[in-house]
Amino acid sequence: MRLSTALLAGAALVALTAPAHAYVDPGTGSVVTTAILGFFAAIGYTARKHFYRLKDMITGKSKKEETVQRES
Repeated sequence: MRLSTALLAGAALVALTAPAHAYVDPGTGSVVTTAILGFFAAIGYTARKHFYRLKDMITGKSKKEETVQRES
């Protein structure tokens, strides 16, 4: 029942669209693409940062211990 209601609503939305009379220049597409890529890059960086913090908490290592081991 829900699927048929969703399909009917989707068909109504497609059938009842009106022209927007809007202009989107090529620069706008580039800005949108850059914003989307930046969003995913920020999510990846944040996830990596939190992963390594969690890993360091579990293993008990700190950054000071790592720098001392690298200098030796």
